Amino acid sequence: MNETKTRFFLFPHSVLSEPAARCLATAWSPLDCLRIVEPATLPEWAQTYCIQHVLDRDEGFWERVRVVLQGYRRMGTEFGEDGLMAALSREWSLGGSPESRAHIQTLLKGMGVPAPDPSEWLLAEACVFLELGRELDQRELELAGNLQKVSRLEDQLLEALGADEEDAGELQRALETTNPPLSPEWGHFTYLLRLRIGFWFRLFSRLAFQGDRVLLTAINREVVDEVLDPFQTERERRGETWERGEWSLLELPRLDLLGSEDFEQFRLAFQDTGAREHLAQVLGAFLREGTEENREALARAAEAFEEAVGATLERAGFSDRRGGVRMVLTVPSNVMLDDVWRRFDRQGAEALGTADSLRMPAVFLHLEPGDDS
Repeated sequence: MNETKTRFFLFPHSVLSEPAARCLATAWSPLDCLRIVEPATLPEWAQTYCIQHVLDRDEGFWERVRVVLQGYRRMGTEFGEDGLMAALSREWSLGGSPESRAHIQTLLKGMGVPAPDPSEWLLAEACVFLELGRELDQRELELAGNLQKVSRLEDQLLEALGADEEDAGELQRALETTNPPLSPEWGHFTYLLRLRIGFWFRLFSRLAFQGDRVLLTAINREVVDEVLDPFQTERERRGETWERGEWSLLELPRLDLLGSEDFEQFRLAFQDTGAREHLAQVLGAFLREGTEENREALARAAEAFEEAVGATLERAGFSDRRGGVRMVLTVPSNVMLDDVWRRFDRQGAEALGTADSLRMPAVFLHLEPGDDS
């Protein structure tokens, strides 16, 4: 009997920041994600680490998607990013059907592209929306990267001024007062999150994983909260017990503070410890049967994993443990993947029909800053 494979599937975004990619690549390998039109936005070194899945459709389908995308991109060029986001909010109302999207219809008719059948409409609009979302997320990552560069220049300025710790603190506070941070290092990516979740499931439902277990992997807590809040509200309204099943599984140091070559050196050395493979094996056993014995075994494996990370860093001469990244596992009671799809995209779920890959418990892993961040 073949053992069920656990897939860590990036959800519902198709972008990874450098800190998130380093954290996930250290703990779990490989990672799966959706590729909509353009490749997912990943650090260059992570391209081989992440398996990108593309919707299987003919060239006519992708031509329609590209036509509509180009129209929205022109809108963004003409009216700016805020104008584009306002248009997306207006046209993608939760109650509307894809055939009623005025801008989509205008674009297709104006370029002589034939309208697809209803099921193709549903998939095409999901592709358009998620690809536009990926482009917005990419720009947010670029903004965060620019802010980090500014921060490093500020540090260099303080050092050049010969400021001691007290003076540096006062100067830093002055800089933050006159130039408040525009975006945290960990982007929120919460724009129209409900629609992202529903449309992601439309595309994910068309993929075949032959019974593999899927662990939805989110880049922040907001994604998991958005998914589970409606289920919690409904259960509590009915007077039923709600068990979120959240557990802080791992806490890792800020691996993004390492230089590129240093991180690659660490990653190769850590692979030889076998800690990642052992953790994945024990996690699989816990997800198959969530007994107290398996939970305790998972806690021990996670602790051993953290110790192996620390020991590998120390052997390589890296002692800086500033900040931290926490991985949180959430196994809600009696929530299936197809329940989530119907909750966030009933129209798509009813029209396209569910799939075997969605008839399994919903399990989530998300990243968040650790206690010292």
